[in-house]
Amino acid sequence: MWWIVLLGRLALGVVFVYAAYTKLRNPWMLFGMTVDSYQMLPEWGVELVARWLPWLELLLGAMLILGIWARWAAAGASALLVVFICALIRAYKMHLGINCGCFGTSEPLTKFTILRDSGFLAASLILTVLAFISRRARQSV
Repeated sequence: MWWIVLLGRLALGVVFVYAAYTKLRNPWMLFGMTVDSYQMLPEWGVELVARWLPWLELLLGAMLILGIWARWAAAGASALLVVFICALIRAYKMHLGINCGCFGTSEPLTKFTILRDSGFLAASLILTVLAFISRRARQSV
Protein backbone atom coordinates (compact mmCIF):
# COMPACT_ATOMS: atom_id res chain seq x y z
CA MET A 1 0.00 0.00 0.00
CA TRP A 2 2.95 2.35 0.59
CA TRP A 3 3.61 2.68 -3.14
CA ILE A 4 -0.01 3.73 -3.80
CA VAL A 5 0.39 6.43 -1.17
CA LEU A 6 3.71 7.49 -2.71
CA LEU A 7 2.29 7.71 -6.23
CA GLY A 8 -0.79 9.54 -4.96
CA ARG A 9 1.33 12.01 -3.03
CA LEU A 10 3.52 12.69 -6.05
CA ALA A 11 0.61 13.10 -8.47
CA LEU A 12 -1.44 15.34 -6.20
CA GLY A 13 1.67 17.29 -5.22
CA VAL A 14 2.49 17.98 -8.86
CA VAL A 15 -1.08 19.17 -9.49
CA PHE A 16 -0.88 21.60 -6.58
CA VAL A 17 2.59 22.86 -7.50
CA TYR A 18 1.49 23.40 -11.11
CA ALA A 19 -1.67 25.20 -9.99
CA ALA A 20 0.44 27.47 -7.80
CA TYR A 21 2.94 28.10 -10.59
CA THR A 22 0.24 29.18 -13.04
CA LYS A 23 -0.98 31.75 -10.54
CA LEU A 24 2.40 32.96 -9.28
CA ARG A 25 3.84 33.65 -12.72
CA ASN A 26 1.38 36.53 -13.15
CA PRO A 27 0.74 39.58 -10.94
CA TRP A 28 -1.49 38.67 -8.00
CA MET A 29 -4.10 41.21 -9.10
CA LEU A 30 -4.78 39.21 -12.26
CA PHE A 31 -5.68 36.17 -10.14
CA GLY A 32 -7.53 38.55 -7.83
CA MET A 33 -9.90 39.46 -10.67
CA THR A 34 -10.66 35.75 -11.11
CA VAL A 35 -11.29 35.34 -7.37
CA ASP A 36 -13.53 38.42 -7.41
CA SER A 37 -15.55 37.03 -10.34
CA TYR A 38 -16.93 34.35 -8.00
CA GLN A 39 -18.79 37.14 -6.13
CA MET A 40 -18.24 35.47 -2.77
CA LEU A 41 -15.77 37.66 -0.87
CA PRO A 42 -15.44 41.28 0.15
CA GLU A 43 -12.56 43.24 -1.38
CA TRP A 44 -10.18 42.51 1.50
CA GLY A 45 -11.00 38.78 1.24
CA VAL A 46 -10.34 38.78 -2.50
CA GLU A 47 -6.94 40.38 -1.93
CA LEU A 48 -6.09 37.95 0.87
CA VAL A 49 -7.02 34.90 -1.22
CA ALA A 50 -5.31 36.20 -4.37
CA ARG A 51 -2.07 36.91 -2.54
CA TRP A 52 -1.86 33.80 -0.34
CA LEU A 53 -3.74 30.92 -2.00
CA PRO A 54 -1.02 30.23 -4.58
CA TRP A 55 1.59 30.07 -1.82
CA LEU A 56 -0.60 27.68 0.18
CA GLU A 57 -1.00 25.50 -2.91
CA LEU A 58 2.76 25.54 -3.43
CA LEU A 59 3.40 24.63 0.21
CA LEU A 60 0.90 21.76 0.18
CA GLY A 61 2.24 20.49 -3.15
CA ALA A 62 5.84 20.59 -1.93
CA MET A 63 4.89 18.85 1.32
CA LEU A 64 3.14 16.09 -0.62
CA ILE A 65 6.02 15.61 -3.06
CA LEU A 66 8.66 15.60 -0.32
CA GLY A 67 6.58 13.52 2.10
CA ILE A 68 6.73 16.14 4.84
CA TRP A 69 3.74 15.67 7.16
CA ALA A 70 2.16 13.86 4.24
CA ARG A 71 -0.98 12.80 6.10
CA TRP A 72 -1.75 16.35 7.13
CA ALA A 73 -0.78 17.78 3.76
CA ALA A 74 -3.20 15.34 2.08
CA ALA A 75 -5.91 16.28 4.56
CA GLY A 76 -5.23 19.99 3.91
CA ALA A 77 -5.35 19.42 0.16
CA SER A 78 -8.67 17.61 0.56
CA ALA A 79 -10.12 20.45 2.63
CA LEU A 80 -8.95 23.02 0.10
CA LEU A 81 -10.42 21.00 -2.77
CA VAL A 82 -13.79 20.83 -0.97
CA VAL A 83 -13.81 24.62 -0.77
CA PHE A 84 -12.80 24.92 -4.43
CA ILE A 85 -15.53 22.54 -5.60
CA CYS A 86 -18.20 24.28 -3.53
CA ALA A 87 -17.18 27.60 -5.11
CA LEU A 88 -17.13 26.06 -8.61
CA ILE A 89 -20.57 24.50 -8.22
CA ARG A 90 -22.02 27.71 -6.80
CA ALA A 91 -20.64 29.79 -9.68
CA TYR A 92 -21.80 27.23 -12.25
CA LYS A 93 -25.33 27.09 -10.80
CA MET A 94 -25.47 30.91 -10.80
CA HIS A 95 -24.50 30.88 -14.51
CA LEU A 96 -21.67 33.33 -13.87
CA GLY A 97 -19.80 32.36 -17.03
CA ILE A 98 -16.38 32.93 -15.45
CA ASN A 99 -12.92 31.42 -15.64
CA CYS A 100 -12.33 28.88 -12.91
CA GLY A 101 -8.84 30.11 -11.99
CA CYS A 102 -7.76 26.56 -11.18
CA PHE A 103 -4.72 26.60 -13.45
CA GLY A 104 -4.31 30.25 -14.26
CA THR A 105 -6.85 32.70 -15.56
CA SER A 106 -7.84 31.49 -19.02
CA GLU A 107 -9.78 28.31 -18.26
CA PRO A 108 -13.57 28.65 -18.49
CA LEU A 109 -15.72 27.12 -15.77
CA THR A 110 -17.55 24.13 -17.28
CA LYS A 111 -19.01 20.81 -16.16
CA PHE A 112 -15.67 19.27 -17.14
CA THR A 113 -13.87 21.60 -14.73
CA ILE A 114 -16.13 20.50 -11.90
CA LEU A 115 -15.73 16.82 -12.82
CA ARG A 116 -11.94 17.14 -13.08
CA ASP A 117 -11.63 18.87 -9.73
CA SER A 118 -14.04 16.36 -8.19
CA GLY A 119 -11.67 13.65 -9.42
CA PHE A 120 -8.80 15.46 -7.71
CA LEU A 121 -10.89 15.57 -4.53
CA ALA A 122 -11.71 11.86 -4.71
CA ALA A 123 -8.03 11.04 -5.22
CA SER A 124 -7.07 13.36 -2.39
CA LEU A 125 -9.60 11.81 0.00
CA ILE A 126 -8.42 8.30 -0.88
CA LEU A 127 -4.81 9.40 -0.41
CA THR A 128 -5.63 10.93 2.96
CA VAL A 129 -7.35 7.78 4.20
CA LEU A 130 -4.58 5.51 2.89
CA ALA A 131 -1.88 7.73 4.39
CA PHE A 132 -3.49 7.55 7.82
CA ILE A 133 -4.12 3.78 7.53
CA SER A 134 -0.57 3.19 6.30
CA ARG A 135 0.84 5.17 9.21
CA ARG A 136 -1.32 3.30 11.71
CA ALA A 137 -0.29 -0.07 10.23
CA ARG A 138 3.40 0.82 10.54
CA GLN A 139 2.93 1.89 14.17
CA SER A 140 1.23 -1.38 15.15
CA VAL A 141 4.08 -3.55 13.83
